[in-house]
Amino acid sequence: MSHTPRELFDELAEDYETMRDELDWSPFEHVQCAFKDFPLQNKHILDVGCGTGEIARLLQKEGAHPFGLDISPEMCMTAAERSENIPFLPHDLNEPLPFEDKRFDAIIALGCLEYLPDITAVMDEFCRVLKSDGLFLGVFERCGDDCPDGNTRVVTFLDDWKRYRLPETEIHQMMRARFENCQFDRVHGFILEDTGEHTQYVRVIARRRPS
Repeated sequence: MSHTPRELFDELAEDYETMRDELDWSPFEHVQCAFKDFPLQNKHILDVGCGTGEIARLLQKEGAHPFGLDISPEMCMTAAERSENIPFLPHDLNEPLPFEDKRFDAIIALGCLEYLPDITAVMDEFCRVLKSDGLFLGVFERCGDDCPDGNTRVVTFLDDWKRYRLPETEIHQMMRARFENCQFDRVHGFILEDTGEHTQYVRVIARRRPS
């Protein structure tokens, strides 16, 4: 039986944190790297693909004001149950973000962007709601000779789910057209259960161009 992303993540919400560990995917090291020189006190941070709110709670402990978005209402509900005074909103990133311009000091998007067919439109929305010189942290699944499924841009898995991948050079071009001080690093993603291989990401830490 096939599922939409929303349906599948709804089913996974209760045990998501355990499953994520089993698939060897942790967002925490990326957050620590991106924010090591970025003071979090009183900063408004959008956590895109927030899951059960682990990163949002970590940011809150450091004095930030996080706001979580996820396509799954059940994920948002679970996150809200495990958190205090953090807003979580179900939202499909294929639609415009429900925020005014320059709302956030930083945006985090980890483990969610590969499910979006039009990533450039999403990046334009991120730029719209990010303050000038605001920080962006995201991971983009890359394709290439050293990746599972090679140079294939669209990979089908779990019956009819699709992951949309980009060559590393296109990721660099897309980000440099919108941001400055871009830092690019190759990092591994989650384990593919059928092969035991890791998906391959490019992690991007960057600052929005002043406007």
